[in-house]
Amino acid sequence: MTNKKVFIHHFHCLNNYGSGMMGLITLEELNKRLNGKITFYFQSNGFSDIKDIQNELSQTIDLKIHHVKEIDWSRWKWIRSLQKRKYLVDASEIKDFNAVVILGGDDLSEYYTKKIYRDLLKYWRWSLSKNIFLLGQSIGPFHYWKNKFVVKNLYKKIPIFVRDAWSKDYLASEFGLKKNVWQSADIAFLDLPLQHDKSIEKEILDRYHLQKNQYLTLVMSGLVGKYYTKNKEKYFEAYKKLIEKLQADKDFKDLKIVLLAHTFPPHADEGKLIKEFLQTLPTELKQNIIPVTDKILQTKARFILGNGRMTVTGRMHAAISTFQMGKPAIALSYSAKYKGVIGMNLNRTDLIIESDNEDLWNNLSIVDLIMEKLRYTQRNYEKITREIQEKVNEQKKLVKQTFDTIAEKINNL
Repeated sequence: MTNKKVFIHHFHCLNNYGSGMMGLITLEELNKRLNGKITFYFQSNGFSDIKDIQNELSQTIDLKIHHVKEIDWSRWKWIRSLQKRKYLVDASEIKDFNAVVILGGDDLSEYYTKKIYRDLLKYWRWSLSKNIFLLGQSIGPFHYWKNKFVVKNLYKKIPIFVRDAWSKDYLASEFGLKKNVWQSADIAFLDLPLQHDKSIEKEILDRYHLQKNQYLTLVMSGLVGKYYTKNKEKYFEAYKKLIEKLQADKDFKDLKIVLLAHTFPPHADEGKLIKEFLQTLPTELKQNIIPVTDKILQTKARFILGNGRMTVTGRMHAAISTFQMGKPAIALSYSAKYKGVIGMNLNRTDLIIESDNEDLWNNLSIVDLIMEKLRYTQRNYEKITREIQEKVNEQKKLVKQTFDTIAEKINNL
């Protein structure tokens, strides 16, 4: 049997720990189920290093870069407009593949750009000639009429594996999509390929002089300015005040504070953000702070997140990694995906703070909300961690079933 050729779309590099985790797990799980009889392709964004990707996997995988021909856009507006229309219905980009897996996240929502219909149209066109799978998706909510029109009229047969109950309910109630929508979970709830390697865990904890359960992790979001607050100074001031309160609180003053960068260029540069933030802190507040600003990649980042006492994060996949290793995370939400993935799937609305509110940051009341959640978590720690592990096991089962289904469909092509 010749190798199946599968394009993993929306997997570009490892510089976003969240999307990188989803990509690594997808490669590992499908390769395992197809006994290595599969060649994966991904589209590099210039920040890709196949060696880094292979080093984050537990097995050798046939992985290649899919080189897409650059379009020479006309300088004439009307011609360029025709070119773009043709591009939306052109499937030549994926003609050599047996299947296309469109990796999830929240790219099919309006949180990052309004005009999602362009991607939606492209995927629909691909589906006319190839098997495509929308994997681990949070879809919507849509407000722009073109996005609604495309989903309602063209997405009745495309297999959609949503990662949260909110998206499943939304697609059913808003567009009547039921038969082609499966309840899955966020792919990153599965173990990373190298997560059972205790030598990696020991090495990264030793490097930063961290002891299990003796630190608290803060993940500052590079989305500040777009979400939370437009005022970066107020954002920094809130985290400064949070650190002051942690260092003065009897339950937390003995814990070290890890500042973990979770994304790097071409995404938000959170390593740079942390360094900038540290310059605003007085020396006395830096004594128990451990910055992790280097790109340590997915496995080591998860080990740091999962070995702390708990996490406060503006990045959802930092929360997922923390939950995945059985620890609590306070999630600073800016979109419906938090409600779906954490609130509904894990039944942990009690650990979400709706934080996309300028006033919360400008008057620093966000700090009191975070401290309230931290104290609540500390008081109920054993119960919360037990419940988290039970729910995470449920999510793992759903993701494994999803990969079983997709692998079977690819194998039968």
